[in-house]
Amino acid sequence: MAPHICIIGAGVSGLRCATVLLEQSYNVTIIEARNRIGGRIAQSDQMGPLEVDIGANWVHSTGHNPIIELAKETGTPLHLWKENTLLVDGEGQLIPSSEANRALKQVWEILDLASEHSKSQGDHIHPAASLYSFFESSCESAVQCGDMTERERELVLGMSQMWGAYVGDGVELQSLKFFYLEDYDCFIPTNYQKIIARIATVPLAQGNMQFNTLMTSVEHRTGESCPVCVTTSDGNAQYFDDVVITTPLGWLKQHEESIPQLHPRITSAIDSISFGRLEKVLIEFPTAYWEYGSVDSQTEPYNVVSFVHWLSPVNTSHGNPRHWRLECVSFHAFEAPYRRNILLFYTFGDCSAHITSSIRGLEGPSRNEWLQVFFKPYYSTLPGYAEIHAPTRFLATEWCNDDFAGNGCYSNFQAGMTDAAQDVEAIRHGMPEQHIYFAGEHTAPFDGLGTVAGAYTSGEKVARRIIESNQSASGSINYKTN
Repeated sequence: MAPHICIIGAGVSGLRCATVLLEQSYNVTIIEARNRIGGRIAQSDQMGPLEVDIGANWVHSTGHNPIIELAKETGTPLHLWKENTLLVDGEGQLIPSSEANRALKQVWEILDLASEHSKSQGDHIHPAASLYSFFESSCESAVQCGDMTERERELVLGMSQMWGAYVGDGVELQSLKFFYLEDYDCFIPTNYQKIIARIATVPLAQGNMQFNTLMTSVEHRTGESCPVCVTTSDGNAQYFDDVVITTPLGWLKQHEESIPQLHPRITSAIDSISFGRLEKVLIEFPTAYWEYGSVDSQTEPYNVVSFVHWLSPVNTSHGNPRHWRLECVSFHAFEAPYRRNILLFYTFGDCSAHITSSIRGLEGPSRNEWLQVFFKPYYSTLPGYAEIHAPTRFLATEWCNDDFAGNGCYSNFQAGMTDAAQDVEAIRHGMPEQHIYFAGEHTAPFDGLGTVAGAYTSGEKVARRIIESNQSASGSINYKTN
């Protein structure tokens, strides 16, 4: 009889793990708390018939990336952003584009230096050192050497806050000791639907999918023919040969008691790795007024605005007590037919927590009104704005309010960590002696941490481990290597 494997979670890692096992004729049950597949990849039709991603919408890559291959296979377009940015100062004044783009270039140069410094000197970097402290020292050195003006230092340090939109928390919290950069980033101008559908093809057709079912405990039982017992919120107990837990790190942090025999080293690792708070607010306008009204994006595609950065604005609403710096990307930079008059704002950390707690429970006009009051001091400072350009639609995510997502986005390494590599390895190793494994972006190598590709490969690798373990036990070495 084929081994019976249980996978907790129908996100990317769980679906990929299930596919590899099912292709080897394993019996697979997937327990999913939601009524859908995809986990933290999801879409909304709130912005019109072309659904937008409210979860992951980037493809981060270092080396071979299976998600890029899946995008090609499914005809999912990928967009590479042009480095053209608008920068608005605290008084709401637009900074000349030459200064803005130079500052953005300097930010990326310092990020590259920080990544190389972390790789080469990581063992000697103090755990308390942050990425922002590296920015400060780099800018100070550049000013002292005459390579940077005081004005440029101000702009670069202000724009360094953009890193929060990558990891879900402030640049002041990002560990320098455990800092890395992907080779390049693509954005999906449509959505992840076709990619998720492809990843889910085999599990949906051949697996035993149990939706709307919440796992409450996973325990190893000695003396049972199937040694792992999974209990669900309906009180049902099911027994399996192996269990793979793919719940988000944030969920594990809040429910360590659901795995009573959790090894202390894994508990320590779960507690040590941080979980970011990244949210999105999409705002649609009648026209892309920020394109100055003089740039024809049809004939001058390299002049379209990709990014907008706001330094800490002086004039904000009462709902924005800390005058948060924000950034957004422009969907008007996409090529036809994906071009839309939408600004996608990224918020992170305390700003995300503030917004999601404020709009929780609000619906319809009251929700839109709150969002308009909060964001108008930002979008109204862009060139060409007038009241006739007032927003037509809003969409705000609430991952911080989503218990199944772990009330956040994905894992990150914050200053103060001492054993990041060992922490990830501890979770990745799992408890094979108890037939309990883990997968997900938080178990990926550094260059895959927090990414869809990292989640995908983690699911595949743990499936291979289970297959190899069963082959060793049975003395068989005959299986496919799809």
